[in-house]
This record gives sequence, C-alpha cells and structure tokens, in this order.
Amino acid sequence: MEEKIFQNEYTMNINFIKEYVYHVLCKKMIFIGYIIFILGIILFFTMENQLSYVMITAGFVVGICALFTPIITVKQIEENSKRLNNGKIEKTYINFSDNVIMDEGKVHLEFEYNQIKQILETKNFIVLKTSEQSAILVFKEGFTIGKAEDFITFIKNKIE
Repeated sequence: MEEKIFQNEYTMNINFIKEYVYHVLCKKMIFIGYIIFILGIILFFTMENQLSYVMITAGFVVGICALFTPIITVKQIEENSKRLNNGKIEKTYINFSDNVIMDEGKVHLEFEYNQIKQILETKNFIVLKTSEQSAILVFKEGFTIGKAEDFITFIKNKIE
C-alpha cells in the first residue's frame, strides 16, 4: 500500500458549492456576460438605427444568462451530489500519494497528476482543474496529513 503524502477531508455545503461555481466554474461566463450586457446598453444609446434594439435585446438576454446560470448550476451540483449519495451530501476524502484518490460516500475516483491542468485558489479551496468543467477541490483547512502551504508546493512540482 502506498504512503499517503497528503490527506484532505471536508463536507461540502451550499456556501462551498457557491464559492466553486461563482469563483471558478462560471467566473469567465459571468464576466463576459456582464461585459456584453453593458456593451448592449451602451450601443443602444449610441446607435441611431434599428440595430440598437437588437443590441439591447442581446445584452439583456446575455445578462440574464450570466445572472441565472450560476444559480442553476449551484442547484444542479447540490442535487447531483445528493443523488449519488442516497439523498445526502457525504464527506469527501482525498489522498495524495502516487496518484490522487478521492472518495465521497460510495463514489470513488482516481486521477493521475498529469490530468491536473491548472491550480487556482479561492477563499476556502485549492482548486485542481482537470478541465474547464471539472476540478478536484482541496479544502485549505481540511488537511489531516500535511499542511496547505506544503501541499501547494507539492502539487506544483507534480504537474510541471
């Protein structure tokens, strides 16, 4: 059995899900959505033809999407987690050794370090992005083996 270099555990809650969705998963979409919304309004007032109505309509549609998509995403993540774990959110355990092993209730996932494409930080998490739509969330205060500061150095060395 391989030695655990770092071990992390936490129980996800609605505030943690919101943090992930608003600051990582949908951050780019929210930013672009609000920029297009503002541009639509500006173009509406600066253009003097029928196209100005198209601009304001497009701006409002994109702005509404930027507002509601994260709200819907938070709800979907919470529901999916509960669905996978018999109606409740289970504690997440992550072990870092030769590879990354993640257990949440009956869900078991394993990752190679080369699957991690980017490292981000939020208030509570070290986010190990494996794609644009998925990540391994490591709770900064959840280390039972190792420390967050040492982990960041460790993970950066592993993915270089």
